[in-house]
Amino acid sequence: MSRKTVAWTTAGAFTIAGCIVVIVGLLTPVSFGWFAYQPLANATFTPAGSGVYVSRITIAGLVILTLGLLALAFLAGVRAGANRRS
Repeated sequence: MSRKTVAWTTAGAFTIAGCIVVIVGLLTPVSFGWFAYQPLANATFTPAGSGVYVSRITIAGLVILTLGLLALAFLAGVRAGANRRS
């Protein structure tokens, strides 16, 4: 395999893996809340507004997806530049 093939395959694998991890992270339930320090208190307090809370898995997936997309964009730019010079 040539270096170009390896680079494209790696960038594509990062992108696909990032998508899979993001989907798994979004399907994972996120528990959010905190407990006041009161002995024997079972109340959980949450923020008043409803918001979207993402898990660490989703954040890791977004980072992997971003790296894969940046690599694909870089490789596409290199290829376009090489075609333009010819």
